[in-house]
Amino acid sequence: MDGQDGVSQPYVDPSVLQTLRCELEPDAEYCTVFVNSYIQQLPRRLDRLRHAVEAMDLDAAMDAVLSVKTSSMMVGAAYLGRLADELETILKHLESHPETVAEQPPRLQLALLESMDACTDQTVAGLSAAAAA
Repeated sequence: MDGQDGVSQPYVDPSVLQTLRCELEPDAEYCTVFVNSYIQQLPRRLDRLRHAVEAMDLDAAMDAVLSVKTSSMMVGAAYLGRLADELETILKHLESHPETVAEQPPRLQLALLESMDACTDQTVAGLSAAAAA
């Protein structure tokens, strides 16, 4: 599967889930519980991130984007994790250049959030299928 930007970037990397299953031995079925928890929490995490970005609350946005990024990477949500990583880079830049926060509306950040929202259904479907396999 290709990601939103046309680059050959999978929504889900099943090898991450396979590694997680191996690490959880002899309780490999916990991987499915872990993935289901991620899926249930994802909308809340993305909403929290959106609200923080819209309010330009950089501390809350950084906390939220790291939550999305790390949890995505842990379950193999590769494309969503990469988008969160891009957003983290932008937020770090804004933290180190606070004068730009007031000067620029968060257009790029919101565009990345739109991409994250757009790939959520494919990510959830891919994770569900990979976790069940």
